[in-house]
Amino acid sequence: MRIECSTCQKSYTLPDDRLPHGKVVSFPCPSCKGKITLDLRPQEQEEVIVEAAPAEAPADRRVFKPLADEPESELSSDDLRKKIVKRINDLPPMPKVLLKAREVLSDPNSSFKDISKIIETDQAIAAKILKVANSAYYGLSGMVSSIHQASVVLGYQTLEQVITMVSSSSLLGKQLKGYGLNAGVLWKHSLATAIASRLIAKRRAPAMENDAFSVGLIHDAGKLALDPYVANKRREIEQYLREKSPSFLEAERTLLGFDHTEIAHDLCQKWKLPENQAEAMRFHHTPEASKGNQLAYIVCLANHIAAQAGFGGGPGFEDQPIPAGCLETLRLKNEDLVEMAAEVSASVAQITASLTV
Repeated sequence: MRIECSTCQKSYTLPDDRLPHGKVVSFPCPSCKGKITLDLRPQEQEEVIVEAAPAEAPADRRVFKPLADEPESELSSDDLRKKIVKRINDLPPMPKVLLKAREVLSDPNSSFKDISKIIETDQAIAAKILKVANSAYYGLSGMVSSIHQASVVLGYQTLEQVITMVSSSSLLGKQLKGYGLNAGVLWKHSLATAIASRLIAKRRAPAMENDAFSVGLIHDAGKLALDPYVANKRREIEQYLREKSPSFLEAERTLLGFDHTEIAHDLCQKWKLPENQAEAMRFHHTPEASKGNQLAYIVCLANHIAAQAGFGGGPGFEDQPIPAGCLETLRLKNEDLVEMAAEVSASVAQITASLTV
């Protein structure tokens, strides 16, 4: 039987006579040490492709079932979307520590001690927060030795951004074969978009700075759910891009009947994000259709700044024109984008370096 680790994409062939058929088994990937879960109960398909949770992931993280039993070609676009939305429950949830931390941070009566206790319940995330807090990006190299100290030094708003950033790094770090993105590419693009979103909000809507960063970071999360289905239509999509339009977004809509931004909106409902953020994710490519959602305009422009900084969203998403009215709505000029792109490039380099140390 052939299995594939979705974390490092290593493939292995296991002798059938050594497998405990009829059971669900888990074991560490020999390459990346991530947890591989294999369902050996009676199934129709011969080959099983499993998803692997990173070594630091919660034990209750779910895995995708094999794709071989899904004849999407026989479904209407509405039925296919319903199927994808149903399978959104198979995607990893946002880490519980992030959701709890946001509750505490939004409570005006909370203290630095309260938030420290929440973060310290997940040692993997706590360790990453300390690394980022001590990075050159925040100018605190070697000065932060505890989560409580990080909370005091960074402040609530910056701390929430750091928690969101490190919590989503594993979720967004996987390879997306359908979109032609190697492992880590979506994460860097998302981080670049988040930083650019914050820079724009700081200039034009300071009260939205935190929301802009959070939405910028997960604006492409719909691709995570859609990737297996895009992979199944990869040939048709490539032909569409060659012969009809260079826009991957248009290819999604034409060949699937919907795009990754619509699926992102469904994900937001699962993660219980505010509707303003969900709408911004839904219209981050078409903010003019958002009925004036300023956050959608911010993330849209940040998406283009990320590409200018060298962190594009992949083939068919780069080199796309900025939607009409986007610059005017945010009162920015092209030279402002160039300036912010340079800052984004340096920031991504500093933050990613701290997370890989």
